[in-house]
Amino acid sequence: MTSQFKKFPSIETERLILRELTVEDAHNLYSYYSDREISKYLDWFGPQSEEQAIKMIRYWAKQYQEGTFMRFGIALKTDNKIIGTIPINPVRGTFEWKLPIVIGYELSRVYWNQGLMTEALKAVITYVFEELNNHRIIAEVFPENQASLKVLEKLGFQEEGLLKQHLYHEGTKTWHDVITLALLK
Repeated sequence: MTSQFKKFPSIETERLILRELTVEDAHNLYSYYSDREISKYLDWFGPQSEEQAIKMIRYWAKQYQEGTFMRFGIALKTDNKIIGTIPINPVRGTFEWKLPIVIGYELSRVYWNQGLMTEALKAVITYVFEELNNHRIIAEVFPENQASLKVLEKLGFQEEGLLKQHLYHEGTKTWHDVITLALLK
């Protein structure tokens, strides 16, 4: 991989630090994922223990070093506590190929409706377009997740269509339709 992937980037916004997750974040990661409201629109329930959270954090770090996946931890500047994440990955291959990027996100329910996710996503979108030099970002959202659709539309994402039974939820063992949206550089 390029030297760009030797050190995980840290991005600061007005209220947040977007940074690499460490094993010290496992407790907070596990804690907010334990709320089923967080994972009902994802493709998994999240780590089922702090030990599993540590394994996931280490696995994500390995994927970052391989240039195939990045998961920004969202931390408040006031205490550096992880309150959510934003994963990004190329559709295929590695970030070096300038392929479309798929973006996802989740945030502890305690912090919903405060504009924090919009603030964090703006910063990651800028990073994808300016630092990674990618041209297209894709998001896939359950049609019933109206809050997420509103956030993406506010950021300029355009709806491209409905993908039938596109996403499999590991926890519920069910297939889900998703609305695909995209943002171009």
